[in-house]
Amino acid sequence: MLPPFRPLSSSIDLQGAFAQLSKRGFAGHHLDETLRQLTATTSRILNIERVSLWGLSAQGENLECINLYELSRDRHSSGVTLRAVRYPEYFRALQKGEPIVADDAMKHPSTQEFSRDYLLLNGISAVINSPIHADGELQGVLCIERVGPHSAWTSVQRLFAHAVASLVSQALLQNQLVSVKEELRGANQLRRALFESARDAILISDAHTGNILEANPQAEKLFGRPLQQLLGVQPNDVVHYHGESMDIRDLCKRLARTSGVESVHSEMLARDGKRIPIEIRSEVVQLEQGKKIVQGVFRLLDRDNG
Repeated sequence: MLPPFRPLSSSIDLQGAFAQLSKRGFAGHHLDETLRQLTATTSRILNIERVSLWGLSAQGENLECINLYELSRDRHSSGVTLRAVRYPEYFRALQKGEPIVADDAMKHPSTQEFSRDYLLLNGISAVINSPIHADGELQGVLCIERVGPHSAWTSVQRLFAHAVASLVSQALLQNQLVSVKEELRGANQLRRALFESARDAILISDAHTGNILEANPQAEKLFGRPLQQLLGVQPNDVVHYHGESMDIRDLCKRLARTSGVESVHSEMLARDGKRIPIEIRSEVVQLEQGKKIVQGVFRLLDRDNG
């Protein structure tokens, strides 16, 4: 449970309170816990009964309560849904992207349609609704709701509400960044698993120098060298060709110029002198800053079908 706060009365209080709120909001928690702390701490700092966060649906048709904190009960809840078809004036006002400040919520044009089934039901007299944006898009709204007799909101309270909404936006962006990193990490792990479990031998080489950058276990087995011996070695130093077979280093350079895909049938000479028919399929991949790599897939062929 959070300790009580002295209600805001000046801009000096605002600076200190916001600094305190920022520390509480980003203490290494997951997004849900961060939002819980933000609503509870904001309620205590402002000494306001109800503080809630609402998420806007992708189509902008609904607002769903993500977290509501009630000061007198020290209670969190969620799940209430507000629909645009029922409260059209409010949703239109919210889409403008400006805070809705209602000193008398029953009479304000953007909030009076809530009177019967929301304001009176919860004893709400005055509200500040600050829109929450992330990546330039409206994501939801922070609702600060006074219960009891209505009175005008102070400039300090308005500023603080705006600051908290900005803090929520930061939390959303931070959460999105973490999610993207986790997705990339998962994708990289999947690619690594597929690379290492592939039945064909795979070499990744630098398209400019021809040096091998990566090799999978099947490549180690096919070429009879451990990974550390393969890395940095030019492909033509590893694979021996006969007849009219193509030099892989030249193939890498040509693919780098054409950005194409090429497949050739050839043979490699095993250490015991036996010729092994193989198919080599190479593809150039363009990386950032102009760098190119070539993926070479070496598939053993049935001698009768090669």
